[in-house]
Amino acid sequence: MKSLPFSLVLITFLIPVQILIVVPGILIWQYGFEIPASTYWGFWTAKVVIPFGFALAGYCVTLFFIEGEGTPAPWLPPVNLMVTGPYRYVRNPMNIGVLLILLGLSLLVTSPAMGIWVAFLFVIYTLIFSLIEESSLEKRFGDNYLLYKANVGRWIPRLSGWDAPWLPVEDENPEPAAEDDDDDGQDKTKDDHEKPQPEHK
Repeated sequence: MKSLPFSLVLITFLIPVQILIVVPGILIWQYGFEIPASTYWGFWTAKVVIPFGFALAGYCVTLFFIEGEGTPAPWLPPVNLMVTGPYRYVRNPMNIGVLLILLGLSLLVTSPAMGIWVAFLFVIYTLIFSLIEESSLEKRFGDNYLLYKANVGRWIPRLSGWDAPWLPVEDENPEPAAEDDDDDGQDKTKDDHEKPQPEHK
């Protein structure tokens, strides 16, 4: 993995801080919040959706650094096209994770303002992807991205993961070379025993 400039990586992480902490904090402070009763369905839904969103988004960011050799930010884009892990099922899993976190938070504090922020962010993401990001990916990765785009949806996940044909395929049943060598040795020993032994006079 190539070394990334620390300053740019730091700026990259400031963006989700703004989306997940600063803006929600301002909305909650401005419009208030109310913690629902534990019998409210949204309370328990939020307790599932928020951790799942964090796990999904965090895993995708990790893949960007390790396999993509870059970041989610446009000024430090990945060198490799992201087609593994959650990206086998949907093209924007990281942003889905972010939206799930905010949706869960809006349910947890019963904040209509937070719900509006989630809807607004979804529209902004869709516009950025359709007008800017996807055309950029087509230029950078060519036919590979077009094939990926044709098989994997932007927001709606596939039921089964899509395997990119240009990635190396691991052999599920490799031949045990060591055992073959042992078998050859046993066969040779067996043949030696089966050979007629010379008579001793």
